Formats: sequence, C-alpha cells, structure tokens
Amino acid sequence: MTPTHTHMQAMHMQAMHTQDAAPLPGEMRRMLLRHMPAAIDEMEEAVRTGLPHYTHIVDGTYGYSVRQIIDRTVSCFVSIHDATRPSLAATAEIIALYERIGARHGRLGCPLDVLRDALDLAGRVACRRLIKDAYRLHWPAPLLATLTEDTFTLIGTAIAAASRGYAEECHRAPLDVQRDRLRDALIAEPDDRPRPLTELAEAADWRLPGTIAVLALPPGDHPQTRVLPPEVLADRSPAAPYLILPNPRTPGPRWLPKTRGAALGPVVPADRGAVSLRWARRCLDLVEHGMLPAGTPVRCVDHVAVLTAFQSGDLLDAAAAELLGPLLELPPRRREPLLETLLVYLRCGDNAVLTADRLHVHEQTVRYRLRQITQLTDGTCPDPERHLETMLVLTWLLSPGAPDAGTARWRTRASAASDATSAHTPGQPKQA
Repeated sequence: MTPTHTHMQAMHMQAMHTQDAAPLPGEMRRMLLRHMPAAIDEMEEAVRTGLPHYTHIVDGTYGYSVRQIIDRTVSCFVSIHDATRPSLAATAEIIALYERIGARHGRLGCPLDVLRDALDLAGRVACRRLIKDAYRLHWPAPLLATLTEDTFTLIGTAIAAASRGYAEECHRAPLDVQRDRLRDALIAEPDDRPRPLTELAEAADWRLPGTIAVLALPPGDHPQTRVLPPEVLADRSPAAPYLILPNPRTPGPRWLPKTRGAALGPVVPADRGAVSLRWARRCLDLVEHGMLPAGTPVRCVDHVAVLTAFQSGDLLDAAAAELLGPLLELPPRRREPLLETLLVYLRCGDNAVLTADRLHVHEQTVRYRLRQITQLTDGTCPDPERHLETMLVLTWLLSPGAPDAGTARWRTRASAASDATSAHTPGQPKQA
C-alpha cells in the first residue's frame, strides 16, 4: 500500500468516526451559533494567556492566526451536528487544516506537545461553557454527555491529523520542504512572508517568474496523482488543493489539468499570488453552487460580471428595485424575457439587430420588448447614465443557480418602492 493510500484510508476512518455525531435540534444549533463568537473569544484568551510564546509562533505561520484556527475548529464542531450538511465534509476540512498545521510545526521545528496543550485549553473552555448552558437551559443529561464526548473526539481527530502532517514533513526531502515554503509564501500576503521571495525561490531552486496564476481544484482532487511540469508548485490539501502556474499563457498551458469545476485565477505579478488564489476560490465556489458552468477549467477573467455581482449581492439586491422597479413585479414568464433582452441589448451597445441575433429572435421582437420596458418604467429604464449598474444588477438577477426566494424578495421591494413613489406623486397613474 502506497503512502498516499495509507493517508487517505486514515482520513476516511477518522471522518467516518466523527460523522456518527447526531444532528442537534434546530433551536439548540441556532443557540450555539449565537454564542459562538463569545466562545471563540474566551478560547483565544485562554490559549494566548496560557501559551504566549506558542501563539506568537502560530500567528506568524503563513497567514494562520490562533483565532482563525479556533474559529474553523469551532465551526467544524457545529457543522458535524448540522442535519443539512454532510458531517463527512466538515470533518475533512478540519483534518486538512490540522495536517497543514502539523506540517508547519515540522518545518519550524516546533514540537506538537504545545499544540496538544493549546487544544486542551480550548477544549476545557468549550466543556465549561457547555456545562453552564446545559444547567441554565435544562438540557437532557445524555445530550450534554454526547456534546462533551464529541468535543474530545474532534480534538483527537485534530491531533491525529497534525501528527500525520508533522511526521510526513519530517521525512520529506529538503528541496521539497523549500518548495512548499516558497509555495506558501507566494499565496501569502506580503507582510506575512518570513523571507523575501527571491531568497525562498533560490533555496527551492525555482526560477522566480514575472507573473503567476493559481488554479484552484475541486475538493478531493489530488495534484500528486497528476504528472506536472517541475516548475508547477502544488498544494496537496484534500479540502482545498491548488496549483501555482509560473508565467501562464492565455488561455492556458496545454498540460493544464482538464478537471471539470477547476477555476483559474487571474494572472498577477509573482508577489500578488494571494489575489489570484482568492478569486480562483470564489469562482470555484460559484461553480460548486451551479452559478457558473463547470468548465475545464473556468477562467475568472471570462466571468468578471458574475464574480463582481456575487461579491456585491446585498447591494445589487437593494439597487434592483430602484433600477428596474415595475419589471420585477411581473410574473416570471413575462419578466424573464424582458430582463434577458435588456441585458443582451446593453451588452450589444444598444444595437437591436445584434441583440436579435444573439437571442435568436426577430429584430421586431427585440424592439417590442424594449418598448414594453420603456412603458412599464415610465422611460426611466434603461438610463444611459446607469448602464453599468443596470448590467450588474441584471447579471445578478439572471445568473444560473439564483434562488427563487430571491426573486420574491426583489418583487416585494419593488412593490414597496413603487407604492412609495406613488404616495409622493399624487395623480400619477400606477404602472402595472
């Protein structure tokens, strides 16, 4: 059995053990979520007070902070009791996180005993808060026992994962260690790098390129199973793997993995890898939720409008009623053709002939729909001064995978905006 198979078998066994956690009643889970920030504050204070030298080391480890680690661990604890989400996925996330933490302990020469102490301190705080809430809210004794046991099960899973990452790191070739240090530095923020990129690249025997791009792979995709050029740096985390591509060409190198659902971040200068990775993962998240097509791979620069819209969803949600008003009150069979026609028309530079060609309809159909839009909005849409905002809102409304509940919310807001307008302009007829 290869080391990779051994690693995956151990991870699967741990995940199967943790997924036995029973889902919590909805109200109790919501209560845990409400109190989670205060619990994280208390755990962080306990660790920083009890292990001040250790927290200083962790805070300087390639972007991880004590609070981030505690936050993700507590979030995992809540997630494994969530009936709406497979606990196997939540456990895989925490295993991947602590494997990386253990590996970084190995690189820094920091023993895992202090990590165990930190987890023990945080676990005591968690148990103390659970016991306090159990007495205050009259929880059944078996439930408290289950939650306490699950707390220490999760701690055991984290320690086992960290130990595995630590052991693997200590047995790796020195050059591999240097390449991983360089990889981590390339996607870190500039202030979080332990040494200049030029020094790290020289130590890793890697030519520092002028530009890079990051390819985010779907969870469970393992870069080590691929034949990659030696200049490509790979992250092997099963929960969030990625590749760093030096001097990427457009649309991409021929050897680029044809994985469906992978996302290629924008090309950036070598010291801005964090930007490429951040957008690649945002794009990957939209692919996983069906809001972008699962290309091979999807390129962020081909979906700028959608990425921008979903980063500003709340603002666009609020702006939709103002920009489109009565259009959002129409039933879907009338509303959607009008919105789609308007979006394509704006993208085509207000050219009805080109719009008809793109939509595969007659030119007169396009002009009829545009007249309907003008009549329904009293000539305020499309506003020549607000084409960009209108296109972003339309992209947001028409994106694949957008929830139906959102349309109802926009219609409610549009109706309220229309009523308010009518109240301030007596005598003006209300548009249907």
